[in-house]
Amino acid sequence: MLKDENKYTKDINITALILCCILITIFSTIMCILNIVTDKIGMAIITGSMAVWYSLSIIIGYITKNRTQLILSMMVGAYAVMMYFVISGGVDGFSIVWLLAVPPAVQYCFNTKYGITFSLFLGVSLAVYLWTPLHNFGYQYTQTYVVRFPIVYFFVVFLSAVMQHRISKSRREQEALIDSLESASQTKNDFLANMSHEIRTPMNAIVGMCELILRDEINDSVRENCFSIQNSSRSLLSIINDILNFSKIEAGKIELIEESFNLASTINDVINMAMTRKGEKNIEIIVRVDPTIPKGLIGDELRLRQVIINLLTNAIKFTQKGCVVVKITQSRHDYGINLNVAIRDTGIGITEENLEKLFTSFQQVDTKKNRAVEGTGLGLAISKRLITKMKGFINVSSTYGEGSEFKFVVPLKVSDPDPFIHVNSNGKENIAVYLNWNKYDHPKTSVAYRKLINELGISLDTKFTIFDSFEALQDGISTGMYSHCFTAKAEYLSHPEWFDSISGDCETVVIQDRFDTFELPGNIKKVFKPFYALSFAAVINNDKYVLDVNGPKTFSTRFIAPEAKILIVDDNPTNLKVAAGLMKPYNMKIFTVASGPEAIEAVRANEYNIVFMDHMMPEMDGVEATQIIRNIPGEYYRKLPIIALTANAINGAREMFLSMGFNDFLAKPIETSVLDRILRVWLPAELLITTSTTEKDTGKAKASTTQESQTTDASDDTSSDCPIDYSKGLVYAGNDSETYIDILSVYVTSGKDYKQSLEAKYESKDWSNYTIEAHALKSSSLSVGAIKLSELAKRLELAGKAGEYNTIINEHSALMELYEEVLSVATEYLKEHGRTPETPMDISLETLTDISSAKFIEKATLIIAACDDFDGDKVSEIAEELCSYKIGDLALATYFADVKKHSDNFEYDEAAELTRKAMLDVKEDK
Repeated sequence: MLKDENKYTKDINITALILCCILITIFSTIMCILNIVTDKIGMAIITGSMAVWYSLSIIIGYITKNRTQLILSMMVGAYAVMMYFVISGGVDGFSIVWLLAVPPAVQYCFNTKYGITFSLFLGVSLAVYLWTPLHNFGYQYTQTYVVRFPIVYFFVVFLSAVMQHRISKSRREQEALIDSLESASQTKNDFLANMSHEIRTPMNAIVGMCELILRDEINDSVRENCFSIQNSSRSLLSIINDILNFSKIEAGKIELIEESFNLASTINDVINMAMTRKGEKNIEIIVRVDPTIPKGLIGDELRLRQVIINLLTNAIKFTQKGCVVVKITQSRHDYGINLNVAIRDTGIGITEENLEKLFTSFQQVDTKKNRAVEGTGLGLAISKRLITKMKGFINVSSTYGEGSEFKFVVPLKVSDPDPFIHVNSNGKENIAVYLNWNKYDHPKTSVAYRKLINELGISLDTKFTIFDSFEALQDGISTGMYSHCFTAKAEYLSHPEWFDSISGDCETVVIQDRFDTFELPGNIKKVFKPFYALSFAAVINNDKYVLDVNGPKTFSTRFIAPEAKILIVDDNPTNLKVAAGLMKPYNMKIFTVASGPEAIEAVRANEYNIVFMDHMMPEMDGVEATQIIRNIPGEYYRKLPIIALTANAINGAREMFLSMGFNDFLAKPIETSVLDRILRVWLPAELLITTSTTEKDTGKAKASTTQESQTTDASDDTSSDCPIDYSKGLVYAGNDSETYIDILSVYVTSGKDYKQSLEAKYESKDWSNYTIEAHALKSSSLSVGAIKLSELAKRLELAGKAGEYNTIINEHSALMELYEEVLSVATEYLKEHGRTPETPMDISLETLTDISSAKFIEKATLIIAACDDFDGDKVSEIAEELCSYKIGDLALATYFADVKKHSDNFEYDEAAELTRKAMLDVKEDK
């Protein structure tokens, strides 16, 4: 309330001071009235004056906001009133007792230092008055009062001082503890943010590169390995997210964002995550959902999805056989609905004594039995806190050894009351279902599937007939009364010809598992597990959308934007490559820069449709760069969509970045679905060209034809005597002919140096380094399709490792002859395709820039470190930069042109060794 503050008054408890003033004013007013009633006019004047004085002090202090004035007014008023009571005796001499309340009161209000000073000053005045003849001029106290009261008063002062000192000390310790806790909390938040960034940055490269590999034509083994890497990476990210989420919840910094959402989208995301988590585990995930749940719901969809995924993931982790059933229903209320979610499993179950531990942080129950199950033990703790924050509740029931069931209820408002699943031809469809129940290894699985089918029939007003045997199915279909026949993979494969034959009159649908798929004839539809109301409705309604959320392992875009210009800003070359690669299918014009200042210059020089700005960069981070761009005059800079691209993905990061001038937030590792959404939201609609399924198929056919044509052309160049299989080289180059030509050009250009190096190692019998050179030749030759040379180099490499040097001596000349032949043939091939192998350029010292030895050593050291990290992009970047420098009369391109070549061929040991030689030569020249 009062803003005036200085070093003398800042520690004073102003609230207590004002409260005392108010209480004294009230007391003085009451005493004034009593004195008037009892005809004690003198005392009435004094107490009335007291009330007026303190009232005026409070009013003036409040108006002027002056703490010092209020404090002085109170001290002067209190001193005057207390001394008047001492001199006048008050009411029969009793009023002097009020002085004993002064020390604790003023020491509390004025803190120990000022309170003691005032108390002692009043005490000295009291002693002077009572212990000198002055007391004869006032009220006549008894001898006991005159002698002992000052002593009692000083004792109270001392006692109050001790008590107040301890109170002040405790208060200071408490404040220091609070400061320490706040500092620790901030340190923890900073650590978590940095941890998120430092872990997510390499994870972005891992997940992103896997995504790029999965988009290529690769064999099934490599594809499955890539999926394993992605799944493991996402498991690690899930653990990181749990820790970050829990930290935010504990700090009370998680806010719910209520938006309208469609439950179908939530269920699809949950299913996608669950099926990925299940992998090839031999369990069934069964989804039973009420189709009449409103299409539009209002709530925090992100948190709701997080809770369901937490519970579902937990159920899958602890279930080894049987099934996991997800049941989603509703109950209607005036405010909207209560969404009821139950997740039941046939897993290991939980003992009664362990149930109370379930929602405890960082704790797993029955840890001996579950030692092999990964996790932080935070999922359930987070889920309970989120459900509570959403004003819902969660509970669990379990039978040890048989399974568990988690249920939660959350209230949600409704924005669109129409059901989120419906069948267009209600009552007109007659569905045959053929399943062999004996194939399920747990009785609860077949029970759950039967319930699912019965619920679908009732809720969607559709007639279902379940056939337990193939013979019964044949008899049923022969009646002609069934419009659809649903079956599973094993049942279909047992009689494929029959199912194919009936598909013309009865639409046949085969339900498959994403990890165990097979091709079907074009007249038979397929859907992927888990099969539930949404996928059933899609089939019956003949929607183009078929629930294939977990099936195909390929990426396809829903639009392209050939005229869109995208700027990506990131100081990490690998991250730039990943981001650009993930955006390549959209056919946009991609530009990249490696720093904030470069981004600012790029934005000034060109107009972009979107800028993806990395957050944490050296020298100038993304936030600072964005704020500078926003402050440039012009509507373009103010409205330019700038998306925060960062691994600092702690909760609340999106809101933080929005407040800093960004338009949106894209976390690393980049999820293609999120990237797709951001591009659709922020790219101008007129730039988007929708790609229909037909167009995609046509494009794939054309690409396939082109690829076959390229392969055929390459094969035509390859005879049985040709040492290079160009078709194999083209495959290794991702079936991109331009890339293959580039690789082959580099291979030929570096060939002369490699031959000389191999000869030198052979002549000096340096078998250790000869083995390394043979290893490099093996890899580079294979990449261009020189299979015979690669195999011979591999044989000599293995001989070198085994110490069989006679093999090297006997076959070295054959290796060199074949190498020469390969280089000669490759050179002719390049010429035929309009390319001339690059040759080392003549270096003119006049065109080079001087660089200091210290700066050179710094950059050379970075190259060696990058070689150790196998960071070819960084090696090439620094080496190319050093090629433009000289030290004295020494052109650094003499070394670093070859360093770049080594790096481009993934020969990091050679690149590092040559860099060390350059550093040594520079020192010797000095």
